[in-house]
Amino acid sequence: MAQDESGTGRPKPARKRAARRDLLLDEAARRINAQGAGAIVLNDIAEQVGLSRNALYYYVADRADLVFRTYLRACETMTDDLVTAHEQGQTPAERLALFIRTSLAFERPAQAVLSDIDFLPEPQRGLIREHHGRNVGHLRAMIAEGVASGTFRPCETEVAAQALIGMLSWARLSAGWLGYRDGRAARKRMIAAISDLFLGGFGAGPETGRCEIDVEVLTARPFNAFDRRQTNEIKITQLIAAASRLFNRRGIDGTSLDEISATVGATKGAVYHYFDDKADLVVRCYRRAFDLYDVFMDTAVATGGTGFERALICLHLNVQAQAGPLSPLMLQPGRTALPADAVARFSQSSRKLRMTSTRSLKQGVADGSCRPCDATFAAEVAAGIFLWLPKWLPEAYPLSPMKIADEITDLFALGLETRAA
Repeated sequence: MAQDESGTGRPKPARKRAARRDLLLDEAARRINAQGAGAIVLNDIAEQVGLSRNALYYYVADRADLVFRTYLRACETMTDDLVTAHEQGQTPAERLALFIRTSLAFERPAQAVLSDIDFLPEPQRGLIREHHGRNVGHLRAMIAEGVASGTFRPCETEVAAQALIGMLSWARLSAGWLGYRDGRAARKRMIAAISDLFLGGFGAGPETGRCEIDVEVLTARPFNAFDRRQTNEIKITQLIAAASRLFNRRGIDGTSLDEISATVGATKGAVYHYFDDKADLVVRCYRRAFDLYDVFMDTAVATGGTGFERALICLHLNVQAQAGPLSPLMLQPGRTALPADAVARFSQSSRKLRMTSTRSLKQGVADGSCRPCDATFAAEVAAGIFLWLPKWLPEAYPLSPMKIADEITDLFALGLETRAA
């Protein structure tokens, strides 16, 4: 047997195949995060990593198999990160901080965000959900350990764990949407912002992050059953809302028009009566989402007494919306497949919202309601919490949307660590 230079006895061809497989999964992860699992083109990936189409099939059976293996590697990597954090951290807070740093280390290979699990067929879909569920359980146990020891305040551990996963996931996706360079410096700021929020919170005082505004009441519109034009608008709105909920939960590529029409008791033909095609429906969903985001932001600016109150109200309303039936279409991979003018318009709207959120936190630091923080990235990571909600929140969850929003804004205000009296 031919040995490599290290004398380990491992065949050189095996080492090369492992390296080529890693390159393949790296490239697949980058493309899944940027374009969505359904946009993967095997020929393009093979060419990028220097493989022929025939050689590619030595590593994967088909596109679904490549996505599955990429997701499986992401799950296994998260498991390794949790084990490392548990072994090396001395306290629950140290373990969580180490887990965050390791997860987003700039030097490590790209990791796919599990945003399109429903793209996979069974049993692969179930295997990924099972593996990810175990990871969530380990993270919840880490948080529960801190609560039991008194170093963390009492909280809903599942909401807290999923909030952290949402921030880590959004950190991997947001650069492409918002247009900033995901370089070493940006990644360092992202890690610090997530750690600051999750452990210490951004509120300067002991107040919790509660809000009494009901998002459904805020967005309700009067309806006249005798107005035919308004009746048609209601039908369109129902289709857009149903599509948004399914796209949020299952991913754009994991949701068919048949499923959307069935949700509202319509036919596929009815969908095509109101929309040109699926891309047109997605654009309309995003348009509705940004209209709602603007309402939330305007309400927060108008009603918040301090900069930090405005940030909390906006976050609370967004969480209510994603946890309840309103469900604005979340920013997700696959947006690049939309018409270029729509991509540019929605990207600009995203940056505007980010700037307004950043300004609220900066005002909070100036008026003393928010403790000093990196306002730009603090606002950024908070968005990952509510944008991840549809990916994990099951139907008939025991907590109401208002209660979930209270839990998350308490986390934003106070963090997990117990504050000195």
